[in-house]
Amino acid sequence: MKKIYLLFLLFLSATVSAQNEKLSSASEFIDRSSFIQINLDENESAVFKSGWNETVQFYPAEIIDLKQNTKMYGLNVTAEYLVTQQNADNFRVKEDAWIGIEEIGDMVVWLEEYVIPNLNNTTGKKKTVKYIFNSNELTLKFEIYDNKQVFSVQLNNSMFPDKYFWTEARVKEIPKVLETLRYLLTKA
Repeated sequence: MKKIYLLFLLFLSATVSAQNEKLSSASEFIDRSSFIQINLDENESAVFKSGWNETVQFYPAEIIDLKQNTKMYGLNVTAEYLVTQQNADNFRVKEDAWIGIEEIGDMVVWLEEYVIPNLNNTTGKKKTVKYIFNSNELTLKFEIYDNKQVFSVQLNNSMFPDKYFWTEARVKEIPKVLETLRYLLTKA
């Protein structure tokens, strides 16, 4: 009975989240294509790992509709994290989000003008500064509070909306995301 109830809750949450879903141009391209080839360039990726063995990876991607012989570029963001639920075993989840090429320029500006210049800053006692980037499928946050900095990545269309990736230890690696985005812009 518990399994049926859990399945019902998962179905209900999937139905509700699907109704509120905003898709990037890359996801729309993938959804309307019959045969797809996706080329992820791991040489130009940015990878973050947390102390909980959770990861988020930013991959420049070439997306090809094999039937129509058309292609586009986008950023694939893959997050893998541990999900815990009451009265159930823990399990790992791997989900993807896509950033369309039209959103990449704004993401570059956000990183160049607001995040990277503040990587060495502190706010002072009992003060917090948050820099937030919103796209159709992804929300990025860079927070500075006291002497600490946190970088978090939330997939907006996740089956588990309360789950997101965050790291304090890997904040200094944020410029690698900018390198990945610049590489992608040269390909598009």
